[in-house]
Amino acid sequence: MALMAWSLPSIGVAQAQTAQVGYPATVSPVPRSASSASLEALLQLDRRLAALERALSGLMSAQEQDHRALAASLTQMQALKGDIESRLDAVERQAEAIPTASKTPEAAPVPPVAPPPTADDRFRQAMDYAEAQDWPKSELAFDSFVASWPSDARVPEARFQLGRAFQGQGKYAQAAQIFLDLYEKAPQAPFALANLFALADALVAIGPDNSAQACEVYSEIEVVHDSVLTTEQRSRLLDRRLALKCAG
Repeated sequence: MALMAWSLPSIGVAQAQTAQVGYPATVSPVPRSASSASLEALLQLDRRLAALERALSGLMSAQEQDHRALAASLTQMQALKGDIESRLDAVERQAEAIPTASKTPEAAPVPPVAPPPTADDRFRQAMDYAEAQDWPKSELAFDSFVASWPSDARVPEARFQLGRAFQGQGKYAQAAQIFLDLYEKAPQAPFALANLFALADALVAIGPDNSAQACEVYSEIEVVHDSVLTTEQRSRLLDRRLALKCAG
């Protein structure tokens, strides 16, 4: 528009000059390509701005609708919360109205605590395992007895039974070690003869390299306990010595 206003005075001057020299008056056409392009660009920009305004308006309208829906949901939740709280209060009041006696039933009597097992109990239980030849349980029971009552007079016998439990499970080296220790420390024990037989059997079971030691044990039995050997024990002793080809 400024370009059009600027061109009007120029046209008037040209007409005056033409009239003065006697030539017919002619008006030079004003170029309009640049003006039209600028105007078209402005119109397009205006249209884009209008479209953007409509889009923003629609977005704001949608947000307002979402906000109203959210506010309505919150209102419903608050109302539901208030209803639940009022119901809970009513339930609590009803529970408080129930007599205390019915709320807390009488406690069941506590059974008396059993006294801890004594040494006699443990030794008897271990002997039951040994008589039943339940060697794993016998091992655990006698080992526990020796550890729990190391000064008890029955410890040597408990160790002898522990050796038998080892022997019954094929642990011949451990059994022989216990039997040998008992032979040295308790040679006069009531089970001394049975201990020597068990020692010789364990030595033989370990391997043929121990046959000579087993023969020595059998000789000890014959020399020390000959007077108390039963017929069955004498027959057993003879068979073992012959099997090992013991001297004498």
